[in-house]
Formats: sequence, C-alpha cells, structure tokens
Amino acid sequence: MTTDIRLLESEQTIEFDTEYVDSSMFSLIRTTIQRFAMSDQALCLLDVGGGNGKYADRFLASYSDAHCTVLEPETYLAGKNRIDARKTVISDTFQGLTPNGDFNLIQFNWVLHHFVSDSYKKTCQAQKEGLSKAMELLQPGGLVLIFENFYDGFMHSDLPSRLIYQATASTWLKYITKRMGANTAGVGVGFHSESYWTDLLEEVGFVDIESMHCYDFGNLTAVKKLLLAIQQQHVGFIVARKPD
Repeated sequence: MTTDIRLLESEQTIEFDTEYVDSSMFSLIRTTIQRFAMSDQALCLLDVGGGNGKYADRFLASYSDAHCTVLEPETYLAGKNRIDARKTVISDTFQGLTPNGDFNLIQFNWVLHHFVSDSYKKTCQAQKEGLSKAMELLQPGGLVLIFENFYDGFMHSDLPSRLIYQATASTWLKYITKRMGANTAGVGVGFHSESYWTDLLEEVGFVDIESMHCYDFGNLTAVKKLLLAIQQQHVGFIVARKPD
C-alpha cells in the first residue's frame, strides 16, 4: 500500500512559481550526463514537480533529441507550461504515475522534501517509496538526479529532520511557523541530511551514488539552529544510477 501524501494548498504551491536551477547547477547536470555516457542516447526526462516548465524548456533547448515529461500536481503551474512537441505535461502526483520504464532520467528539483505524510515515520516511508518508484520508472542504467536542501545535524545526525517536520506539520504551531517563514506550515516538510539521502538511495538499490556541494544557505539565528540541532545547511546535488 502506498503511503498517503499531504499536499500543499494552492496558495502555498504558487509561491514556487520560479526556477531555482542556475547556470552552475545546470552545468552539473550536463557534465553528469556526459560523464555517465548518456549524451549519445535519446534522453527521456521525467521532471517531477516540474512546475511552470522553465527547467524542462532549458533542458530541451540543450538536447535537440530529448523528450521531457513535466509532472506537476498544481494545475495553475502545469498550465503555465509552454507548448512544445517534445514536452508532455501531466497534472498529477508522482505517487499517481504508473511505472512503465520509459525514462532514462528522472529529476527531483527540491521535491523529495515535499513527500510528507501524517507522521514523521510515514514521511520517511513515503520518501523511500518515491525513490523505489523512480527505480521502477527508470530504464536499466538510467539516472536519478536530485537537488535538495540538506540539514546536517551535530555528529552527522538527522535529528534536525525530525524536529523541523514536527514544527511544520503541527496545526497548533501553523501560524507561528508561518510567521517564521515556513511556507509548508500546517502540512510539514521532510528535509534530511546529505548522508540520509545517499544511504536511502543505496537501500532501494541504486548504485554509483555521488553527491556534490552546491552552496551554503540559511538565515536562522544561532539560537534557532541550536534548538533545531542544525550544524550545517547547504544545497547539494546527488546522482545515482539504476543497475544495468
């Protein structure tokens, strides 16, 4: 049975109507595709939570033989996609997609932390199920590409993940966490440490797992970081391959 997912309200989702992948990050994608000897293949990308489609358009402009499927549950964002013969737009959740093995690239750009459920344990399970489903959807030798915000705890723990989830998922604390800048207030968010994600990818069967540092971020005060047991916040990129 698939774990039920909590979805953001439309007004929360619309705040993500922007593109976060900058030129240096896109260069990482191109270099990775070349390094895994996929440049000579006809690329078929599934952009999970692809929003307004700007990333997909950039990808298609860079690879003339590629096809991209943008999967976006928010109809407003899905409707902002530019029409392209090489692009398919599906307004649905990743959990609702039928596995078919048609893709050799699956990308999660700051999406996995939105796979949240009614408890922290169920949230972790939903994220594991998501990566397992990516494995099913990929062709043998295909790649999963992930951009994420990493919250590393003291002694490399994943404790900040649990504390942040409890704070943002609470309906009692919704108005407080919203005023503190949490767009996911009342729904929850499932951030993790870098090592948590790489371990999870290995657990579901991916190989050749690599992670790269992109940049540090964070505007929390020292007190808030201490309360949330955060040692470091940074954006990173992870690539992993489905075995042949």
